[in-house]
Amino acid sequence: MAHFKIDDISVRGIVSCVPPNKVDNLEDINIEKEHAEKIITSTGIRYRRITEESVTSSDLCEAAARSLIEDLQIDPSEIEILIFVTQTPDFILPATATLLQDRLGLSNATMAFDINMGCSGYVYGLSVVASLLANVPGDNGKGLLLVGDTISKVANPKDLSTYPLFGDAGSATLVEKKKGKSISFDLFTDGKGASAIEITHGGFRNPYDTSVSDEITRDGVNFHRKTDLYLNGMDVFSFGITRIPKAIKAFCEKEELQDSDIDFYIFHQANKFMNEKIRKKIGATEEKVPYTLHDFANVSSATIPLTITQSMAERHTGSNILCCGFGVGLSWGIAYFKLDRDVLLKTIAL
Repeated sequence: MAHFKIDDISVRGIVSCVPPNKVDNLEDINIEKEHAEKIITSTGIRYRRITEESVTSSDLCEAAARSLIEDLQIDPSEIEILIFVTQTPDFILPATATLLQDRLGLSNATMAFDINMGCSGYVYGLSVVASLLANVPGDNGKGLLLVGDTISKVANPKDLSTYPLFGDAGSATLVEKKKGKSISFDLFTDGKGASAIEITHGGFRNPYDTSVSDEITRDGVNFHRKTDLYLNGMDVFSFGITRIPKAIKAFCEKEELQDSDIDFYIFHQANKFMNEKIRKKIGATEEKVPYTLHDFANVSSATIPLTITQSMAERHTGSNILCCGFGVGLSWGIAYFKLDRDVLLKTIAL
């Protein structure tokens, strides 16, 4: 495990961006109403925000970043690091971060690259930006973390283990140097469980060919192409309720944190039934664990920033938050930091 603390680093603002198109699982022609009702009861997910075909995760993140830069009145030339975390990039190459550097008008001196991460991506990305920024000379360094996915594009309507659960969103987080502030992290990986969440074809191990467009089934009920998302719900559930509570408890012991030190626990929004099991195992009250599942579904890497901006914009007056992302990889990570009273928290529609 990788447990570490970055000093003199703070989050100054977070903006999330969602598509305007709102899909109701109860009215989706691909889902029988009886089945939709069961999905809502078990997962907490009713609505999904879905992008148009031409809109990508970089478009959502760009809109979030523009709003963030404008609202905070940041000079784009001050941003020295740009990291884009996604599993749905614009292209195989070049890295989408390089395109976003140009589209946002950032300096040629900006360090920019992609990170291929999903459910734990926000925590991992934040750790990378904070670590790099800590080594930038001077006291005024700024880094831009863009995190987003359009998983709806790889969820097959004939696979009800994935299709009703995923929506699309992007986010932008401004991280800056600030004396006296810090962010603590704990990061984990278990590649043995990688097959629980996967898209097996379309890369270079299993290149795309015409046969991957044929639909297959692993359970005789749900169907997907080899370039679609596959999710083994039982394996993911078992992983979530066993590994995550232990990781959070161990992190709190290392950081010497009590529940009273934490104002909000921000979990990856995978499944409300699973997340409630985690909440109860760590002894957190309902008031401390906000959800955005009902209105936005699982938006992969962007669930944590979206939950922060959507549920905390009017609730916090300077809050200590513990973020925990977990899922595809298998990978999970924890971050603990304080959101100052004047931090920008905002959700916009593209």
